[in-house]
Amino acid sequence: MMPINNSFDDDGKIIFQESEVSISRPIRFWLLLLLDIPSIICSCFLLFHLFTNKTLRYQLKNHVIIVLLFIGLIIELLDIPLHLSFLHLGNVHPSIPFICLIWWFMDIGLYNGCTIIMAWCSVHLYLLVFHDGMFLNRNRRLFFHYLPIIMLLFYILVFYIIAIIFPPCKNTYDYTLPVCNDFPCYLGDSYLGIWDSVVNSILPTCVISISTIVLFINIHYYKRRAHQPIRWRKQRKMILQLLLLCTLYLLPNIPLNILIFSHICGLSESIGVKAQLHFDFLCYFVILLYPFLCLGFLSKIRKKVLMIRNITTPLFILPNQSILLPNHTELKTAIFSNQLHSSDHIKYVYKMKLY
Repeated sequence: MMPINNSFDDDGKIIFQESEVSISRPIRFWLLLLLDIPSIICSCFLLFHLFTNKTLRYQLKNHVIIVLLFIGLIIELLDIPLHLSFLHLGNVHPSIPFICLIWWFMDIGLYNGCTIIMAWCSVHLYLLVFHDGMFLNRNRRLFFHYLPIIMLLFYILVFYIIAIIFPPCKNTYDYTLPVCNDFPCYLGDSYLGIWDSVVNSILPTCVISISTIVLFINIHYYKRRAHQPIRWRKQRKMILQLLLLCTLYLLPNIPLNILIFSHICGLSESIGVKAQLHFDFLCYFVILLYPFLCLGFLSKIRKKVLMIRNITTPLFILPNQSILLPNHTELKTAIFSNQLHSSDHIKYVYKMKLY
């Protein structure tokens, strides 16, 4: 998440330091907690099946999803629990620089890293839909698929390890504010700070926006010239996935980055502070909602979830009653009878879809 700096008066003097959204701490605590736990479970479930299922593991479109899920899981397991601890205790605990450095790395570095990877994901899925010939050859797959992901991950790790863990300046820590005030000293540097804001946040958001617009334009063009309805139906799933993922990232990030860019261009820091704080807080929900969005598009995993639900949900059928099963679905039923109340019988029917 992007940090919030001090606010200034007309003479450029600091008048207050506000790094906390106006939503009450108990509300924020329960919002994050109630979403974080199911999001962690969903992320682990998805990663397990993406790694263990050979078909899913080798699909190129799933590789970027795996990277985003993994980074998001780290944020869910470490960043958000630290935030919950702060909201519960009222300060950063334990109050040591190491905790602040790790928190900064996850809150700023990993979130901006997700935005960078998502920008590549939007370009990558667009190429898979409309220029899939680029990935048919092994060398092309290496150059256009694997190498960009590796290079981006390497850049994210190196940049934020140097900027946050080994900065060219001295950090100050405020243990009474969320994320230790969320303002590492490198952000005050005229080069590193602007580079991080523009290249690692504003530029990826622009790439995601442009990819979404270009995708809309190409959908209409492709529909007119496509003569393979079956192939088009398969591609529609990836298109819808890309549109929803991009929308999820853009909703909080577009207004947030507009404010950041305006401040870089000279807009007073006191303008838009509260709005920036709210959009910054909304960025947490991008990470928390992402796994559920992925679950909706991974049909094989979604079918397993439905199968588990069908297995564990019994149907109670009274004697002399029948159940109609759909002809297009193969069902296996196991009927068990127990004598209840000495005369009445209840049949328990468990349905299991055969895959």
